[in-house]
Amino acid sequence: MEVKLSKQQKVTVKGSEDIYLIMRQILRRENKIGQGQEHFWMVGLNQANKILYIELVALGSANMAHINPREAFRMAIYKLAVQVIMVHNHLGGNVTPSYEDQDLTDHFIQAGKFLKVEVIDHLIISDETYHSFVDSGIFKKLQASERWILPYKLKERYRSEGKIEVAKAMKQKEISITIIAETSGLSIEEIEKL
Repeated sequence: MEVKLSKQQKVTVKGSEDIYLIMRQILRRENKIGQGQEHFWMVGLNQANKILYIELVALGSANMAHINPREAFRMAIYKLAVQVIMVHNHLGGNVTPSYEDQDLTDHFIQAGKFLKVEVIDHLIISDETYHSFVDSGIFKKLQASERWILPYKLKERYRSEGKIEVAKAMKQKEISITIIAETSGLSIEEIEKL
């Protein structure tokens, strides 16, 4: 379900508080319908950080951990969003992220990389407050996680790291940079920086 945005809501997002103020209004409106349920939204942004859409992706019980990236990123692809913000509410007002919330965010960060739609934050909201994964530092940790990286990406990374080690060893033996480049597949500029 796509949420209709008023002109006031079609703003440029400068930080997590901007999103929270908009999403709190939407949560209050939707709580009349789905009280006692978690709501999970995706907020799509263009390259100028203007909101393109807000979509209610799931309305569920107390556990949103099983949301599929395919459904969540559908509108982002359709609307040509370049960035998205994940938002969901916690029942009872406690906005502390659970392990499942962090794992879902980790999964979506990697899915976004694959789809070329950058996940830039995840907010857990209530009527009174919110928790931003970026503001709390959790997001940076999740960006470095390898749990949801596609296997071929890991192989590429390890293959690249192996090339660097080979090039370093060859350079220490004073082998010609041209031969190192041919052998390792690295550029001459990359080898010179080693």
